[in-house]
Amino acid sequence: MLSFTTIILPEAKFSLWWKQPVTVLPVASILLVVVDSKDFAMPALGVQVVLVICCAFCISYFAYMDKIFKYTDHVSTAVEELHVVLNNTNHTHIILWWNKPKWLESYPSKCGNCSLTTDRKVFHKSSVVVFSLADRNIGSKPPVESRKRNQNQIWIAFSLETNVANSWNREYRNKHGINMFNWTWNYRPSADIFMPYGRVSKRFKPLSKNYSMIFQPWAVSHCNAHSLRDKFVEHMCICLQNKSIDIFGKCGPLKVSRSNFPSLLNNDYKFYLAFENAFCDDYITEKLFANYNNDIINVVRGKANYTRILPIGSFINTNDFGNINDLVRYMIKVSENETLYSSYLRHKDRFQASDNLKEQYTMSICDICRKLNDPYLERKIIVDTEKELGQCIKPGDV
Repeated sequence: MLSFTTIILPEAKFSLWWKQPVTVLPVASILLVVVDSKDFAMPALGVQVVLVICCAFCISYFAYMDKIFKYTDHVSTAVEELHVVLNNTNHTHIILWWNKPKWLESYPSKCGNCSLTTDRKVFHKSSVVVFSLADRNIGSKPPVESRKRNQNQIWIAFSLETNVANSWNREYRNKHGINMFNWTWNYRPSADIFMPYGRVSKRFKPLSKNYSMIFQPWAVSHCNAHSLRDKFVEHMCICLQNKSIDIFGKCGPLKVSRSNFPSLLNNDYKFYLAFENAFCDDYITEKLFANYNNDIINVVRGKANYTRILPIGSFINTNDFGNINDLVRYMIKVSENETLYSSYLRHKDRFQASDNLKEQYTMSICDICRKLNDPYLERKIIVDTEKELGQCIKPGDV
């Protein structure tokens, strides 16, 4: 008579078709079934035993091996997290500004385990070297020859200005600037380190106001711009006829302090002409973010994709009109229709803007630090630095 020795294990006990309990023991992938030796030689029962062993193997595999694989994944993830923690606590990364802009002097110099300096003596110890494309003293040649360079060191091309504004600086615009940098740090969303002039975020609770009627100023400090905005506004004035555009700053006769400008906009005007000084990819002037929270409608003109930054229905884009006359007629229509005008402000007031450049800078430094602590740090070669800053064109609307 066939008999089995039963060994009890979790989730591994089952019964054969002849109702006798059988238990499978997984030990180093070997399944142990104990049978009576005198009956094992029976041909029919021998086949049955082989089938039982195969079935038991499958059950053991799914019951135990899946847990082992999951455990392995957890261990792998824990090791990666531990690597990051160790980097954050036991190693200090030095970020060297090769030619730091003066306007950054009062900005933060540390984030996490990353410390910033302008001391070129620590060049060889630095994890990162930052070169400002809009400032002097980059040098017509890299600090070291390419073959002698530390391949683990990251060189960053920094610029919050466009190629138009940087055109005077020829130091990095030569054969030595090719393949020189590893990362970009600028106002473009595609940059390795993204630092916009400001950010727009949704409010937790939309503002509730009594939306009133006002009209338009233009405040700039950069005349004769590459974007021909002076000429564009002149054409707007001609189309307005009995209405006028007030121009503040160095380009116009009206003067106002920065501290008083927001209240002036809120009380006396309907529109703010946030025209860019250059038509370049993704370039949006800081004045748009600085005046976004005021009770005015922003009229934008530039090469940026504004719908990616600003809520739809909250601004007027000059590119949406066939000519200047159509733009002016629409602005007059909006200014004379309280419902239409208020709808722009309501859309805008669901969001808020921040133009705190120090805050943007701090976020960028911490972004660099986070990347340095990443065990899978990406280091690439940038062939054309100017191309990374984007294309600039002459406007075709005037």
